[in-house]
Amino acid sequence: MSDVLSLMKKRYSVRAFNGQAVSEQDLSYICEAGRWAATSNNKQARHFVLITDPELRRRLVSECKMQPFVADAGVVVVGIATNAESGGSTADVFISMTQMELAAVERGLGTIWLGIYDREAVASMIGLPAGQRIVSLMAIGHAAAEGAPREKKPISELYSINRYQASSPRP
Repeated sequence: MSDVLSLMKKRYSVRAFNGQAVSEQDLSYICEAGRWAATSNNKQARHFVLITDPELRRRLVSECKMQPFVADAGVVVVGIATNAESGGSTADVFISMTQMELAAVERGLGTIWLGIYDREAVASMIGLPAGQRIVSLMAIGHAAAEGAPREKKPISELYSINRYQASSPRP
């Protein structure tokens, strides 16, 4: 088993999947990782729709502003805040999906967060009930080619201690 930081350093955004399905075992593992995520006041106000049907993923491409790799992913995860008015519910979805992403990487799968999509069209496609809100989408699958993570900014550019500073000592 890998340590968490190693998994994080291995993760990169996959924009080309080979169309192979994600196994039931891998999908179950990924879902279990999301299930164990921390939630606001343990309310667990989140739900996930796993789009595994190839035809639905093909239809989803047009709702994701023509990102064709969506059709070739093994699964697209739709993260839903079940209490649309709660900021905690939104955070719960992001925390869960981040853990799902790391579980996918641990299983040798690629991921990409989808930031561009027609929220209303996707909601209609999945039959989203009133009072719930789509927070994010993530495609998961087998990468078509090997990729590599991009360089990240140094810690000194990302963190400050006690007060905001453009460049501060390492925590």
